[in-house]
Amino acid sequence: MDNLNGGMTVNGSSAQDVQSIEEAFDMLGKILAKMDEPGVTLEESFNCYEQGMKLIRYCNETIDTVEKKVLVLSAEGETDEF
Repeated sequence: MDNLNGGMTVNGSSAQDVQSIEEAFDMLGKILAKMDEPGVTLEESFNCYEQGMKLIRYCNETIDTVEKKVLVLSAEGETDEF
């Protein structure tokens, strides 16, 4: 599960491979499952934590970007960005 040169991966995927927020949430679930497995070493746990934090950062940035792009229709039918 871990790759010391390129960071921890889940099933061959890393934070750089994520194409959507849904994929990021899926990978976060897999990371949590891996951390719950018996026999996970401290190093593996740390790598999982590090990868999870990168994915959470990606999710937060993606959500912030989407929120900024959302348009709200005003009473007059005009659009205002918030």
